[in-house]
Order: sequence, then C-alpha cells, then structure tokens
Amino acid sequence: MTMNLRIGENIRRLRRQRDLTQEEVAAHLGISFQSISKWERGDGYPDITMLPSLANYFDVSVDELIGMDEIAKAEKYREINGLWEENHGKGLHRENVALLRGALKTFPNDALLLVQLAASLEKLDGTKEERAKYLKESIAVQEQILRYGRDPEICSATRYNICFAYWKNGEHEKALEQARQLPALYKTRENAMVFFLRGEEKRSAAEAALEPLAWSIAVQLSALAETEGNSAYLERAEQIIGLLFADGENDFANGLRERLEKQKALTQKAD
Repeated sequence: MTMNLRIGENIRRLRRQRDLTQEEVAAHLGISFQSISKWERGDGYPDITMLPSLANYFDVSVDELIGMDEIAKAEKYREINGLWEENHGKGLHRENVALLRGALKTFPNDALLLVQLAASLEKLDGTKEERAKYLKESIAVQEQILRYGRDPEICSATRYNICFAYWKNGEHEKALEQARQLPALYKTRENAMVFFLRGEEKRSAAEAALEPLAWSIAVQLSALAETEGNSAYLERAEQIIGLLFADGENDFANGLRERLEKQKALTQKAD
C-alpha cells in the first residue's frame, strides 16, 4: 500500500524534472496519456510488468520509481524517534546526543531532530565548564532552527525555549528580545479555535486549553508573590486551579499545586 501512495508522485516528479508532458511519456510507452494522468492523481497504478519500462525511461531503478528509498527513510526516521523517546525516559541523554548527531547526517536540518538534539544537549551532565559548552551548543542548534525552520509551531516552541537558554547563558538582552516576539496570551491558537469548532471537538479543545491556562495563571501569580513577597497570590492561584480542575483528578494540576506549595513555604519563610 505504501508503494501505491508513492509511485504516482514519483512519476509526476520525474516527468517534470525532465520537462516532459504526459502525452510524451504515454507515446513512448505506447499507452494513453489518460493512464499517466490517472497514475499521477493516485486514482490507479501501473501494471507491475510496466515498472521496468517506466524505470528505464526515467533512468532510475525500480526501487526509486516505486519509492522504496523514501519508505526506508521513513521507517528509519520512526525508529530514531522511538529510540530517542525511550532513551529520554531513561535519562540516557548522552546516548541521545550521539543518536541525533548521526541521524542528522541522513536528515540534515530536520527541525524535529534539531529540537530533540537541543533538548538533549541541555540535559547533559558534567563539570561547570562542560555544561556551559553544552548549553552554548544547544543555543546554536536552536538558532539554526529559527533561521531555517519552516514549521511555525516548532519555531514558536523553539523561540520560547531559547529564551531560557539565553538567560541561563547570561545573554539577558537576547532572552528578552526573543520573548517579546512570542504571541500574546490573548491571541493564541487555543483562544481562536474554540470560536470555530462545534460539538465534541469544541469541548475537547476547551478542555485541553485549561492546562496551559492554569500554567500561565500559576506563573504570573507566582511572579507577583516573588516580587512582592506576598504568599496570598499563591493561595489565589491554588483557588483558581481548584476551580478549573477537580481535586486529585488531574496530574498536571496536582503538579502545579505541589509547585505552588513549595513556593509558598519559601515565601512564608522569607517573611
């Protein structure tokens, strides 16, 4: 089935690379141009006995014509991502750095692999000098994503992450510069989508938006508690989280509550 999905695309790509019309290809093969058109649209596929003639005409192997190279690469990509997730869960960050450096030779400038490499570099342990070196390399990788990346979501997430990397590296002005380019809290994907969805999709989207909303509330009220030395802000945050989520039923909310309790203890101790 995977072959069927690729062969029409490859015929169209190879034909256009050689500046050929469907009629010219059809005339050489002794078939109608409607057959070529049908294959390229994915509405039908060449008979297996015709594959060698097609491959010979385009001067490629049958494997390339049917997309076996692309299939093998896709399988390899899935394997790399699966192994990264496994290593990440076990804290094997050094192994992930080696894995991703090798993977990027096969998939250069792949945004997701670069994101994973940047994250793994920042988690590497070592001396103070070594950690500083890893952080700088992570920043360089993230800058590469922002410079060449085309996926808006990956670029936005990278811009958010690089703010903290710059700050940890002592580059405070760069951190603020990137932070100012992030979307405002009002004009976000979550706030827009609920206006256009209906029924179960709308309910699911609204429910999913509660976690980042709760996170934002906790972050901002924590900042006020810190700057004013007033733990009442933290109590207010806990109350809001209690209204948004039922007690004990949401792991994310429970994690926020624990974070707020720790900050409250520190704030009260300072008082």
